[in-house]
Amino acid sequence: MNTLDNAYALLIGIGADLQASITDATAIYNVLADQTICGYKEENVILLTEEKADRDGILGALDTLIEKTDENSSILLFYSGHGGYYEPFNQFYLVPFGMDAVEYETTWVKAEELREKINAMKSRRLVFFLDCCHAAGMFKGSNVGANQTKLDAASEDEVPEQKLDKAEGLAQKIDDDKGISIVSSCRENQLSWIMEGDTNSLFTKCLLEVLRAKHKRYFEDEFIRISEVVQYIFRKVPERQPVQNPYVNLQIYDDFVLSFIPEEMQQNILPDDAEPVVAEKASKNEQKEVVTTFRDEGNTNLLLFIHGFSGESSDTFGKIPELLMNDANMDGWDMKPLGYTHFVKPELGKDIWAGIEDVDKIADYLATSIKFKFDEYDRIAIVAHSLGGLVAQRAIINLPKEFQSKVSHLIMFGTPSNGINAELLTKLWNTKYKDMSSDGEFITALRKDWKDSFSDGYPFKLKIAAATNDEYVSSDSCYKPFKDDECETIDGNHLSMVKPDDENDDAYNLILDTLSNNKFYNQFTNKEEINLTLGKYDAVISELLPKVNDLDVNGLRQLIFSLEGSDRKDEAIKILNEHPIAKGNTDLMGILGGRHKRAYLSSFSKSEGDAAFNYYSKALEMAEAEENYNQIYYHAINLAFLSIVMSGNEGKMMKYAKQALEATENCRDNIWKYATVAEANLYIGDMAKAKEFYAKAADMADIRQKISMHTNAYAGYTALMQTDNPNDEFIKFLKAKFLS
Repeated sequence: MNTLDNAYALLIGIGADLQASITDATAIYNVLADQTICGYKEENVILLTEEKADRDGILGALDTLIEKTDENSSILLFYSGHGGYYEPFNQFYLVPFGMDAVEYETTWVKAEELREKINAMKSRRLVFFLDCCHAAGMFKGSNVGANQTKLDAASEDEVPEQKLDKAEGLAQKIDDDKGISIVSSCRENQLSWIMEGDTNSLFTKCLLEVLRAKHKRYFEDEFIRISEVVQYIFRKVPERQPVQNPYVNLQIYDDFVLSFIPEEMQQNILPDDAEPVVAEKASKNEQKEVVTTFRDEGNTNLLLFIHGFSGESSDTFGKIPELLMNDANMDGWDMKPLGYTHFVKPELGKDIWAGIEDVDKIADYLATSIKFKFDEYDRIAIVAHSLGGLVAQRAIINLPKEFQSKVSHLIMFGTPSNGINAELLTKLWNTKYKDMSSDGEFITALRKDWKDSFSDGYPFKLKIAAATNDEYVSSDSCYKPFKDDECETIDGNHLSMVKPDDENDDAYNLILDTLSNNKFYNQFTNKEEINLTLGKYDAVISELLPKVNDLDVNGLRQLIFSLEGSDRKDEAIKILNEHPIAKGNTDLMGILGGRHKRAYLSSFSKSEGDAAFNYYSKALEMAEAEENYNQIYYHAINLAFLSIVMSGNEGKMMKYAKQALEATENCRDNIWKYATVAEANLYIGDMAKAKEFYAKAADMADIRQKISMHTNAYAGYTALMQTDNPNDEFIKFLKAKFLS
């Protein structure tokens, strides 16, 4: 029999007028403590029902968990019963068995008490399931009704009339921001249903199904993880009862094991070589300190940082929080990251762009946080990066007007507000992200709702920033939905744009100047770079062409880009061939090739692909003449890539792949050599060698390098094998190595 030695559970069913709560808690106990099903030790599972579930019993059981558990424990809490909100005290609470309506202060369990107990538990692997009538906010006042209702009504209109408010309040007040995941059975103005013919509530029934491993046929290993539980509940509850939608705070810092799969399902575990385990990266980061606040001094203003889905709340913005805290202009502002992590993505997968449902989930979490978690702040400024900006926009739209007015500033960096190129999404990722395109349902609805909500202007100050060299989000997508005076251009690529070296940085100064009502003048970004980003090539040519002989490599790069952008390619080629610095500079030629290659991958324009091929070909000739092997493998592998992706020419692909591989034998080991060896072996057909060297490259790569490697490998492999099936073994390998 399987046993989880360090897994603990506390299951509470209040009873009294809610006998179904006893049935639910007992049912959870029976599967957890059965070592043929979930594998918990019976002595590690505490069941409290009726008299045992009074205030002393609940607090005492929490103390027992504090004493028994350590930093490596996993903890499951389950509560089924009443809850409330006492408006005079702004107090959320649970209703233990035997609560006295007169002596309520000594017989209820306050949200603050729960949070203190949870804070005292060393483990961050903790999930709290709340199955209540109004699980995330409970009923207002002390006069609460039954928490579960038999489904006799056929529609939402027939739901028993009860006034419910303070949605998600209890969950927010319990939340310690340190990784506890809180999953509640329903939302505001909803009930937790028991479907006709069932003995358990719908929420508990779905939880039992996933613990019994009824949610899928095959398994990567013998475990059920927290991500699977949350996904299944979110999907199945509203499928079976459209007027019930669970809530989750999305603070999962580690995709931890919740239980074993039942012994009877063990034969359905896939062999090791069928599917890579993608949770390795999370386990390596289990001990990383979770940053929940940058500055929390009880100020009345909050600056909230929201990262994109390929980042992390505490480090996406580099030194920006530290720089702001050291500036006297920001005195009076608390600063916090929004608490979700890239170790377990919002959709609990490993993709660079998350699905639309995940944007909605996180936006829901942000809106709820503004209403409850951050209710002590008079105003909230939001700084968002990448898809975090879509989260912020959707959350602000969803807020009631009185809460929208609490948002004082919205600053977005590299946000695809007008969507991402549809062909790029389909080609490089998967059709499930099609709603992220400019004409997809999500973006279309977002833009319509935004326009409708703010047709009379914004109640907050808005600034939009695009990067000069963003590989993924075009400046047009950043700017198009907004006015020119709301838009700025700053230096960098998609990730580096929000990682300043010091206070002499545009991103930092844009935030500081916007929050302190100063004018932002792009002090530090090269104006030629800005003009290039905006497509104002003539301005760059007028500035740089007269002094072409005095330009350095960076100036030449900008001038050549502008000449090409103005369809003056012959002049660009002439400079490359004749300028003392550019002449024979294969690296500069490769930069031009790379520019057209990225443009091709974002548009699949034949002219862009042909330009990339021509530049790489010329650069390869020059590198061969100089016997510059580093440049030979760099250009040859790009030609192999373009040969298969653009035209499906396997003969050319093989020729260039072999040339790249031979050149690497004359070069020192480094990350790009490993990536080239891997890609060349992919094209040649030695998949074992390709995996070996992709793994070496991945171990050395930062996130931007990983994204670049994945882009090449995925596009090359799918073009070569004519499949983009997400269950393909090699596609899964690439995803696990580069996008985990």
